[in-house]
Amino acid sequence: MTHPAGRSRAASGEKANLRRELARACRILAMAGQGDDIWGHATVRVAGTDTFWMKPHKLGLEEVRSEDLLLVNLEGRVVRGTRPRHSEVFIHTEIYRARPDVGAVVHTHPVAATVFSSLGVPLRPITHEGAYFTPPDVPRFDETTDLIVTAERGKSVARALGDRTALLLVAHGIVSVGATIEEATVNALCLDKAARAQLMVPGGVPRQWSSDEDALAKRTRVHNPQNFADRWSYLLRKLQE
Repeated sequence: MTHPAGRSRAASGEKANLRRELARACRILAMAGQGDDIWGHATVRVAGTDTFWMKPHKLGLEEVRSEDLLLVNLEGRVVRGTRPRHSEVFIHTEIYRARPDVGAVVHTHPVAATVFSSLGVPLRPITHEGAYFTPPDVPRFDETTDLIVTAERGKSVARALGDRTALLLVAHGIVSVGATIEEATVNALCLDKAARAQLMVPGGVPRQWSSDEDALAKRTRVHNPQNFADRWSYLLRKLQE
């Protein structure tokens, strides 16, 4: 039987790992161009609890370190930490309520994806990254372009996301989710890259793109667990340069 002190140390170590992973993910998002001064945020759920770690307000993604993070509950209340909380916490609380499978949420304002969302055209799999999200097309939230500062608006975002891995907030930004913070982060990077590629086409409307069959095949071949692990290892190496 594990001694209570041993369980406590294990739990403490797990929390430290989560915080370190979230801080690294924030810096990787910034490294990939998804920083927006002090805006944009990411969270990771603490398994078996109604809490999650969250990037604080007033820090850029590239500045975040483990000690800066806030522990927040599903009511949006800070239960640990002294820095200010982002007003759009309800994106995270309501997705976590609606999606037990989700362990992490990212909300950023990458320029390309935000501009693409305003075109009103489908995202097409013209890159490997595009094939990860479509078919079917990426869902869009267009109830408002304002900030998501109430639980009701957060519920609307969660409904628009449904069971998908990413969502375009029209004229606002993106939301991506995953079982882990690494997965949610890579989803955000891939969605932005797919949108940037399509914006290179006049009017954002390509003449050709992968068939549904090819796109689904690439989703399996390119976006498999081994390639994902290798990609994350590369991003960590690049972060440390």
